[in-house]
Amino acid sequence: MGTTEYLLDKAERKGVERGAEAKSYKVVANLIQQLGLDDAAAAGVAEVPVDFVRKVRADLAKEKK
Repeated sequence: MGTTEYLLDKAERKGVERGAEAKSYKVVANLIQQLGLDDAAAAGVAEVPVDFVRKVRADLAKEKK
């Protein structure tokens, strides 16, 4: 694999990771807003770290202000 192919592959994987994170963010936001789950429960259902859920919850709180 040449340098160009390597860089293109790396950029593609990064885009997929960002897309997956955006999807997880939306799922966690819905779990918090619609179901009222606590951080641990939302993290378990969405299969993300509790710190990620805390970040989403903080962002949602900022939006309400």
